[in-house]
Amino acid sequence: MSCFSHGIGLALVGLLLVSTSPWSTRAEGVEPRRLTRDGTLKLSPVVMNSLGDVVFAKHENPNLVALFRLNVGPGEAERLTSTVAAHQFDPAYSADGMWHCHAMSSGSPQLVLVIQKVATGETVEFRPREARATVRNPSFLPGTDRIVIGISDVQGHQIASVNRRGEDLQYLTRAAGTNCWPACSPDGRHIAFGSSRDVNFEIYVMESDGSNVRRLTESPGRDMRPAWSPDGRRLAFVSVREGNSEVFVMEADGGNPRNVTRHPGRDDYPTWMPDGRSVIAVSTRDGECDLFAYDVD
Repeated sequence: MSCFSHGIGLALVGLLLVSTSPWSTRAEGVEPRRLTRDGTLKLSPVVMNSLGDVVFAKHENPNLVALFRLNVGPGEAERLTSTVAAHQFDPAYSADGMWHCHAMSSGSPQLVLVIQKVATGETVEFRPREARATVRNPSFLPGTDRIVIGISDVQGHQIASVNRRGEDLQYLTRAAGTNCWPACSPDGRHIAFGSSRDVNFEIYVMESDGSNVRRLTESPGRDMRPAWSPDGRRLAFVSVREGNSEVFVMEADGGNPRNVTRHPGRDDYPTWMPDGRSVIAVSTRDGECDLFAYDVD
């Protein structure tokens, strides 16, 4: 099962604002705050700066997936770029906001990595080798010039890295099964990821050089898409262990997992707000797909 086949998931509920963060919510158990209201299919939100502005992929029409930016202030989400010639997925930003990257459809190979210097708009591409190869879920490794990626190519579905020039491909895993959804810790020391190496998808963590792999979850349902809290002490992730797709939060060592969405709709693609007190996710509610903010404290 490829990472791409899991890629179009969604879900979360509506909540009231109360803390200093414009996206944050009130106490746990209260409905989350709904951030978008157009109801269209959305994927992989990411917080792009310390203000909490969010970039995400959206099905702009049935034949085009494009990146959109939602500012903290009131208003509708707007296209990140004025023109889009190919599908755009999986946005990521460096911690200093100077670099951006995303996956882009390309025919052959199927998905390439686009790397951009934000100030100048200068871009380069990393292109895997096989005609059907894909690059997904990039994550900037803090303190380095590396971007960690999930890559499906001649080595199978693995975790690897390239530099910001799209060069010097280095594999970090060479394991059986599908290895994907890499997420770099804020201190640059660790990479969390999902893997089916033990048959079922679970969350693992390794050192940034690929050594010392440890399994963090063990559940009968798939555990996917880990995301580090800003202080590096917790991980949000998606799990179907309770029968449907929900967002969980656990300690960085895998301890104390808890469901923070608790809804029969689909909840997916968690990303943390800069204050570490709330998580944004994609949710389906009443047949519509939007971004919601959840309090996790």
